[in-house]
Amino acid sequence: MPAHIFVLDETNYKICINRGLVGLPEANPDSKNHKSVNDALLSRLAIMKDGDYVLFYITGLEELRGVWKAEGEAFYDETTVWEDKKYPFRFRISSTEFSFEKPLRLHDIYDLQNMGKIWTFALNRASGTNAMFSISDEEFQILLQEYLKINPFTIRRNIIMEPYPVKPANLWKQIHRTSDDKPCYEATLMAMLLHDFVDGKHQDIFGNYTDYLSYIPTNLGTEMDILLMFGNLHVPFQIMSYDVIEVKLDRFDGKALHQLIGYESWFIQKKVQGDLNMVRTTAIANRYDADVVDYVQKRKKYEDKIIKLLKYNIMPNGGLQLLSI
Repeated sequence: MPAHIFVLDETNYKICINRGLVGLPEANPDSKNHKSVNDALLSRLAIMKDGDYVLFYITGLEELRGVWKAEGEAFYDETTVWEDKKYPFRFRISSTEFSFEKPLRLHDIYDLQNMGKIWTFALNRASGTNAMFSISDEEFQILLQEYLKINPFTIRRNIIMEPYPVKPANLWKQIHRTSDDKPCYEATLMAMLLHDFVDGKHQDIFGNYTDYLSYIPTNLGTEMDILLMFGNLHVPFQIMSYDVIEVKLDRFDGKALHQLIGYESWFIQKKVQGDLNMVRTTAIANRYDADVVDYVQKRKKYEDKIIKLLKYNIMPNGGLQLLSI
């Protein structure tokens, strides 16, 4: 399962751990693109589920603190908790068996990056500075080891002093759909897809994935939309293969295909040391240009390299259906 890092100042961090609550802000309702911005924020939170680990990066102190655990389901609530903003997209958190007095410093994390151990931790990304981002379970285990090196074992637990009350799981009512129930924005579709992956759906198409990430930074100055990971069921934390997914709300054209192939090449070179068998690629869209379909067919025929082309449909219950074309 992924672990989630919330980026905030020290004042808001203290409120989070005192109330057992994390949140993301809402866009200014007067801005022209506030609906799409809100769906983008929801797509960040969509990957989070009950039991996932939660950490905090404190901006002024440049340190990582943890570890807490997500509890329940995401919800929308405008009750004032923090002083600077409402942060209405919320998730309750609880304490864990890990109560670390000493934090990890930013330079320590950068050292891990330079050694190739950490690769998705990035405060500044192509989409801008993030209030929240997620890292893989594999990387969380590495961070946990670093915490344990500098913190002696203790049975003391962090205590949530003023636990926030349980609220109805109503967050997904906030995403924006058209009159015929289709997603309004690409971020809307991303939120719906990630919510499905959290629930373990679409394994008939992708196989038995064991972990998933979204908005994965690359050194190409862009972010991969979704990455599925397939672990070795007999060896803990060993990843056997990956599926790189590019998502488009409507049309998947040559530019999108070029981007997907670029991600494939980058990932093969940088992450799996050239092992072609470890990486698969998938496109998800409403429709595909003829030249994209033609290229994918020729690539399979002449190079034996497969790109899955999936068309999404909205089912009568509002859920997503993925079909191969």
